[in-house]
Amino acid sequence: MVVNACMFVASLVTTQLGVKVLQTPPFSYRFPGFVTVLHFSCVVVACAIYFIYKGEPIKVLPCSIPWKKYLKTVLPIAISQPISVVFNNKAMGYVGAAICAIIGTLSPVATAVVSRTCGRRIQLLSWLGVLVAFMGALVISWGEVSQAKAHGAGKTVTGLLFAFSSLSGRCLKIVLLDYMMAPAAYAEKKSDKETELEEPMGVMHVYALTYSGGAFMSLLYSLWTESIVEAWNQLTLPVFGIVMCTAASALVLNFTGGYALADLGASSQQIIGKLNTIVISAFSVAFLGEHLPAIVLLGTAFVLVGVAIFERGVHGASDEDDSESDSSSDSDGETEDKRKTAA
Repeated sequence: MVVNACMFVASLVTTQLGVKVLQTPPFSYRFPGFVTVLHFSCVVVACAIYFIYKGEPIKVLPCSIPWKKYLKTVLPIAISQPISVVFNNKAMGYVGAAICAIIGTLSPVATAVVSRTCGRRIQLLSWLGVLVAFMGALVISWGEVSQAKAHGAGKTVTGLLFAFSSLSGRCLKIVLLDYMMAPAAYAEKKSDKETELEEPMGVMHVYALTYSGGAFMSLLYSLWTESIVEAWNQLTLPVFGIVMCTAASALVLNFTGGYALADLGASSQQIIGKLNTIVISAFSVAFLGEHLPAIVLLGTAFVLVGVAIFERGVHGASDEDDSESDSSSDSDGETEDKRKTAA
């Protein structure tokens, strides 16, 4: 789990920096929609190969789940995926990768609120962890934005709108994916039979359905806002190499993110993912000549402490559930013994 989380953060950083490099001179390949279509299509192809190898090609098709569930989960994810990825890629063309990452630090809190609204149980200690991580995000944001102002980094309202729209789409997508993989976690009460009876889906099955829809919606958006002829004409050999590197990184990102989501849950996965802000800042200092303020290091400490507190709350809740189930089974056994004695 730790190795997977580290790979998730690393691939998240390399994908975002790769897309940013692709959109800046000397390449200036500003077609984030078609790049996103390629990223999503690679995930679909990988899932198709996996299920064909397993002898279950039916799981790639929408008919593998009930149509009501498809409309309730897969369709909203297919719509939110282009919003979360394409809009983030477009935002980086306006305000840069660092600002997008800073705005993205709000996703753990937003995801926790959305998941709680949908019925996922979150312990009080975990909420404290979210609050501490959010404070760290604010500190990092303050430090990075102050640095951007000092160096005259330009940012536009359009870029910020794209970034915040991407944030909302990302939160909705993550919560729905989490619901498909762990529906029992969203049962408000133990008597919620409908949610408890719904079987969880595997990561590969979920991705085969959702990313095919996401690729289709991204293609529609790209054909509407971008020129496929210009995208092809500007696809030089160096640009093609960078595009394929981002596709490989995005493929690792999507699968490691999916398994991190299945292992950790929506809010915890988003908190860990926001460590990319720290890594992107470090790369900016090392290779882009930017200065990392000391206040950002303070925010880093808050984020790490918030992650630890959140995880402690999650494990504490799991221990309580285990103890309750053990005590329940013990009491059932005692009752059965008494019944036998009475008989």
